Amino acid sequence: MPPTLRPRAPLARSTLIKMGARIAVVIALTTFFSYLHMQHTLRTEALAQLEQHVSERGQREQAIFLLAEDNHVILKQALEERLRALGPEDLGPRFERLFVRLPDGSLRSRPEGFDGRKMVGVFVPRGVKVDEDMRRRLLASYDVLTQYGPAFHVRFSDTFVTLPEGPIVIYWPERPTWVHDAKPGFRVTQQVYFSTSLPENNPERRTRWSEIYTDEVSGKSMSTSTTPLDLEGRHVLSISQDVMLEQLMARTITDHLPGAYNVLSRDDGTLIIHPDMQRNGTGAPSGTAGGQEHLRRIIERVKARPPGQSVLELPEHDEYLAVARLKGPGWNLVTVLPEHVVSQPALLAARYVLLLGILSLSLELAIMAWVLKQQITRPLLAFTQATGRVASGDFHVELDTSRNDELGQLARSFQCMADEVRRREQALREANGSLEQQDADDPRQPRQQRQVRHGRRARGRAAPHREAGAHHLRAGAHPGA
Repeated sequence: MPPTLRPRAPLARSTLIKMGARIAVVIALTTFFSYLHMQHTLRTEALAQLEQHVSERGQREQAIFLLAEDNHVILKQALEERLRALGPEDLGPRFERLFVRLPDGSLRSRPEGFDGRKMVGVFVPRGVKVDEDMRRRLLASYDVLTQYGPAFHVRFSDTFVTLPEGPIVIYWPERPTWVHDAKPGFRVTQQVYFSTSLPENNPERRTRWSEIYTDEVSGKSMSTSTTPLDLEGRHVLSISQDVMLEQLMARTITDHLPGAYNVLSRDDGTLIIHPDMQRNGTGAPSGTAGGQEHLRRIIERVKARPPGQSVLELPEHDEYLAVARLKGPGWNLVTVLPEHVVSQPALLAARYVLLLGILSLSLELAIMAWVLKQQITRPLLAFTQATGRVASGDFHVELDTSRNDELGQLARSFQCMADEVRRREQALREANGSLEQQDADDPRQPRQQRQVRHGRRARGRAAPHREAGAHHLRAGAHPGA
């Protein structure tokens, strides 16, 4: 029996490799297009959410500024009425009971019995002449703030009135000693917020918001809203309320979308609030060149945006910007959303799709390998072994002829061929034996002639066996023929 050579490329293995490669390509393409689809969908949803978020945030943030303007309207009306209602008796003894000139030359609320947590304080710097008109304005401001200050304190830390000559009347419960801590020469006219009420700087006589500054007395950073009050064409006083920077920072920096951050800036490009201000504790943005350039690009992009467009792209930094303009101060609230926050969920989902595809492919290939081994490899191995046995002269082969597929039909054809070859081989042996017996019984023929005749007869009888074997093999190889 000739040795059975092991095939260098088994049919089952090559089939698995080809099918696995094709399925892997399908999985890769499916993952890629799924990622693109999810990224587009998530980007659209994220930008819509971003626009809605910054719009709602803008409305909430500007509420405090609009409320300050409404408060000023009430205070202006109350001050005008109180200025007209004060009589001469209020300007003398009552004024002296409330305020006193101190040795440093300033006029302040009397220290005895003064509780700045509940009472309105007055400070007049050294060198300012307090005449009857100023007494009237100071007392009117004192009375109005006493009436309205506690109510406004629910939303504002302080409420105060400044006079163009330099005095200030203030209600600030968190800084109860402010009027006594101020230096004698302190003048509100030198403060940044006061200039916004001057006629040359505010001809419309509207409420104006200052830039962020640090109060000299309290050390607090803030922005001040100021509304001037004119009587008979003369600037007599200004009404102010502060919004503390720490409150703005708490709301602006901590309240943001996941992965995003907020920036507050003015139209002129002045930065008001940025997360780095809270991180470095200096009240200024990051000092690195990269950080400064990044902020500059954000502010320039916001300033150059088309009217009515609230969502912008910053491609050089892979970011999306959503802008809301705050009514009142006219500041810009900018929410910055990095692009990776949008694409990361899509990438994560694509990884899950790819992982599930690989697991499915592995499971499918394992099942296919088992099926091919049971249904293809083992039957073909049986055919190979049967062929070797027939070739060695052993025609007693056993194949699985119970299958109803092509391999079952091939097995039946092969079995028939082996049986037919065995039958004809037996007949040939019997014919050769009979011929040899005849030759032995006729001694008259020369031995050489008997051998030639015997060879011819043997070849003639063997030809049908070969044709029968070839026929059966062709029938097995082409079961549908």
